[in-house]
Amino acid sequence: MDLVQLQPYTSQHHRKLTQLSLPKEQTHYTEMPEDSVECAAGDPTRHPVTILADDVPIGMFVLQSGPVVSEYTPHKNALLLIAYMIDYSQQGKGYATESLKKLPYYVREHYPEIEYIVLAVSVNNYAAQNVYKKNGFYDQGERISGKKGRLMIFEMKVEKMFEE
Repeated sequence: MDLVQLQPYTSQHHRKLTQLSLPKEQTHYTEMPEDSVECAAGDPTRHPVTILADDVPIGMFVLQSGPVVSEYTPHKNALLLIAYMIDYSQQGKGYATESLKKLPYYVREHYPEIEYIVLAVSVNNYAAQNVYKKNGFYDQGERISGKKGRLMIFEMKVEKMFEE
């Protein structure tokens, strides 16, 4: 599935990204792309990334740097993965798996100093936990309280993904 690409967000992606949707039960766990883009516009620590399939935007996430990352990990050279989403009509087609497999390559290319990627996932979001675990993230064992409930902290060691 080489048709999946990760690209830094550009305004050319905007129209299609604003058309993406999620069912109500999934919106509880993530941010919609237009909100991610709006937050990133005023925050230089947020780096939006578009997920494309056949050159069409089907999802998005944000890599966040800066002091907030230390709330999730003691590692100094880390990025926080937030607001990950795949359009509901594109779910179940392997795009999440493929995009997460490409994530370490994207990070190595754009942020060569980064050693870890961390994320927080709801203790109730079993589907997301499974896809993250299947693609190189592991549960640190730490739990924190978030705005929308209890969260598990997962991390990935970027270079380890190149050893496999």
